[in-house]
Amino acid sequence: MSIMAPVGEDGKLQTQTASGDSLTQKGKNKNTVDSDMFLTLLVAEMQNQDPLEPTSNTEWVSQYATFTQVQKMSEMAESVDMLRANELIGKEVIMKVTSEKTGETTYKQGTVDYVVMENGKPLLVIDDNKYSISDLDTVVSADYSKAYEKYSTFKAMIDGLPDIAFADKSYQNVIQGALDYYNTMNDYEKNYMKTYGYDQFVKFGEWKLELEKLGVKFEDNAANEDDKASLDDILKSFNTKMNAILDKLNQLTENKESGSDDKDNEDEKDDTETA
Repeated sequence: MSIMAPVGEDGKLQTQTASGDSLTQKGKNKNTVDSDMFLTLLVAEMQNQDPLEPTSNTEWVSQYATFTQVQKMSEMAESVDMLRANELIGKEVIMKVTSEKTGETTYKQGTVDYVVMENGKPLLVIDDNKYSISDLDTVVSADYSKAYEKYSTFKAMIDGLPDIAFADKSYQNVIQGALDYYNTMNDYEKNYMKTYGYDQFVKFGEWKLELEKLGVKFEDNAANEDDKASLDDILKSFNTKMNAILDKLNQLTENKESGSDDKDNEDEKDDTETA
């Protein structure tokens, strides 16, 4: 997916992100003013003010207080960005990156490996690439990520099909494979597929219907909810069967031992009568 950034009145592309090409400009100086620079400028202004209309001391103090407040707010914002960046380590995210050279916007999905600081700004490192936290588009859950992967696979399967006018029985295995793959999705993944892959889902339905008209019969291996056995049910059934088998073995063992005792008693009786 890609779009073009708008062009401003000066004819330059109006990019909205700090990643991509901008991160390669490491050698450029920061356009920031620290306390020492501000005080130097303030002293120079005091020395060169109009002696007939001097600035009051209150105004000087007000200027410095305003600057200090802005500086503290900037430092606080940087601290918040650093906290946000650290919380994203190990999480899957989607980054929106606009190239300053072409104006093209692309999306990168991946897991944040770690965070580095460059020029006082935290950068998210994903697959050895650095991204500004301002380019964060979405924090992805595990369910969303799995649904996206299945959507991408299903989309590729359907996009590879030609126009429906070329439908014939040779595509039976392709549609059966897509049907089987769709049946592996849970409700969340199916809803994701129908929302973001609506066109592919419609095309899949058209192909399936067209092949059925040609006499192809598809096996729908989707199990009904009533037929699905939970893991607990399976274990309970297994334990019941095993207990029944053990009881049977115990009965056989007891019967064998009982028969052996009876035989020993009879042997002892015969010995006594003989004596």
